[in-house]
Amino acid sequence: MYDRLMRLVAALESAEALVASDGEHNAIVCGLNEANNSTYHLRANQGFTGETGNEIDAWADATMKRVQGIKESHNSAMEYYVEARRAMKHICEEAQQLSPNLIDASLQQLADAAHVVVPVTKYLGPLGQPINALAVSADAYFQALIMQANDRREINSTDILERANNTMQELANGVTEQTVQLEDPGSHQWAPKGPSTPSVRKDIENGYLNVSRHKPGVYPGNRDNDYGRSDLRGPRSGLYPDGYNEGGPVSDRVMSSQRIPNRFTTEGEVGSRLNPITDPQDLAGIDLLHTRVNGDRHANGTIGGYTPAPPTDRHHPLWKLNGGPGDEKSLAARLGGVGVLAAGALGTGVAARFASMSSGNAINGMTSLRAGAYAAPGYGSSAARGTTTPLSGSSGVSANRAGATGQGGFMGGAGGSGSGAKDEKKGRRCKYTPFRVDDDDELPEGYVNPLSQTYGSEKDIEPVSRKNDGWDIRQW
Repeated sequence: MYDRLMRLVAALESAEALVASDGEHNAIVCGLNEANNSTYHLRANQGFTGETGNEIDAWADATMKRVQGIKESHNSAMEYYVEARRAMKHICEEAQQLSPNLIDASLQQLADAAHVVVPVTKYLGPLGQPINALAVSADAYFQALIMQANDRREINSTDILERANNTMQELANGVTEQTVQLEDPGSHQWAPKGPSTPSVRKDIENGYLNVSRHKPGVYPGNRDNDYGRSDLRGPRSGLYPDGYNEGGPVSDRVMSSQRIPNRFTTEGEVGSRLNPITDPQDLAGIDLLHTRVNGDRHANGTIGGYTPAPPTDRHHPLWKLNGGPGDEKSLAARLGGVGVLAAGALGTGVAARFASMSSGNAINGMTSLRAGAYAAPGYGSSAARGTTTPLSGSSGVSANRAGATGQGGFMGGAGGSGSGAKDEKKGRRCKYTPFRVDDDDELPEGYVNPLSQTYGSEKDIEPVSRKNDGWDIRQW
């Protein structure tokens, strides 16, 4: 649908060539005015009296009324013509608000992360364990995010096309009605006004076709607020529960508030740091487009982290904050060549390959993860602003699940099948299980976080302060 919309934009932009024929309207208006003035001059100066004079006056009056009716019908028809051209410009303008890119540059910086921490509302994991974060492999996060970004852009493209079709059809019906009146000599007396504002109608009557996009038109959309987008660009617009990283200094109010530690499911379970989610479908119930990942959450806000730039608003501040469009070919290569962002995928291939996200089963033992339709507020008509269901398509995300089993590295790009016996022997010799102290790990009694200590020697070292420095609330 996005590709179809862009083809429509290219066709509508070619309509600018109609400007060359605008002078024909002025010639018609001038000709009708001249005919009316000549008839009036004849009536005023015909010089006959009696029955002959009365007949000439009656003929002149009828002729002037007919000329005026033709002029009114013509000008009303031109209103529909003018508004159609204005609507073309508004359609193009809104369509070009959509981003031609699905990813931004900052997304690629997550490629080397061990996992992506996705915050979620508190859920009860296995055995009733409360959690508030999911560990997700980078490739699963990429794929799920790209799916949602493409779905959101497809939904917006469909919405724009529907409003464009409805608007142009109504204008075409009006033109047809006015054309019928022009062909019927007896229908000019009641020619109704067209859809233009009084100022535009006056310009038409004066021989000028005002098709400026700065004038309000019949296309449903307000260009003054970028067709509903300008009010949604702030971090406190309501679209972003945790806001987004605005690139400025960290707020003291946020920094000084209590830190909210990440609580994952039991280590080893799907969604834990040692076993991150690798299936993009498990993220179908989370609105990744407006979720701030990898952030340091506090009671008064979030510090750092990454929020994706919206594909439905190319002028959103996040595109600039995140470094502009990303290298989609490079990301496709890192995803093991599954073709998520390969040439021709934008707007077509992604929807066909990865759009069926509505039937995911969340993660094991966590059916409350809202698997199914994800909340993805959009722009345009009310139908595009509510909760939506991803577009239907093939269920083929299984091609990318192989990254966790048959491919080397968490990105699945280092082809495990190509490694030799020497590499396998080296892998067995160096095999170990990484572990990092974080959040709610069980710690031995008396443990003190070394990052909280001061440096010094045996002569100047001091006892640890009893004041909570925020590093780890359990160290005391």
